[in-house]
Amino acid sequence: MSVLEIVERITRLMNSSLRPVVLNEVSNEIREQYLSSSKARKALRWRPLMSLDEGLGRTISWYRDFLSSE
Repeated sequence: MSVLEIVERITRLMNSSLRPVVLNEVSNEIREQYLSSSKARKALRWRPLMSLDEGLGRTISWYRDFLSSE
């Protein structure tokens, strides 16, 4: 899954109409970034406790609560 796909999931979960703007104007910018837990799964026998959408949803809720209390 790419970083852009994660950003799209976050905006969907937040019911946001915002869309990322990728300009590719910075010199030596990484063109594509991907996240993977395969090394942790293999070396540490790590397993997630929840789905990505559940974790993102909980994170979004935490930030909404935290920022609304300021």
